[in-house]
Amino acid sequence: MTAFKRAFTQATARYGRFNHAAHLFVAWHLLRDRPALAALAEFRAGLRDLAASMGLQDKYSETQTVAWFFAVLDHLDRTGHSAEDWDAFEARTPDLFDPAYLHAFYPPEALRDPAARAHFLPPDRVDTP
Repeated sequence: MTAFKRAFTQATARYGRFNHAAHLFVAWHLLRDRPALAALAEFRAGLRDLAASMGLQDKYSETQTVAWFFAVLDHLDRTGHSAEDWDAFEARTPDLFDPAYLHAFYPPEALRDPAARAHFLPPDRVDTP
């Protein structure tokens, strides 16, 4: 079983469905298990494969996938809490669980743009939440 599949299974069991929090859990799990770039590659591939298997390819967004992944990484690295468990991470980072979090970096219409779904678009705002 791949690390993505293991994390996906745990996230779905925890949240009952693969919602926003479950996506964050998978990113967090992969980041604790491997180097960041390897974790990102597995996260991207796993989400694309999952979307395709469910017939939801049009819902996959490369920009949001990469941006959320790096938000989790940033919260792990910036705070020095990389050894904490998921419950502690979840309690300490409530801002990440707000789906509007990325709006500090991207206008909502940019995230809905077909180009953002197909390719990673860098943030166009310099504000930080």
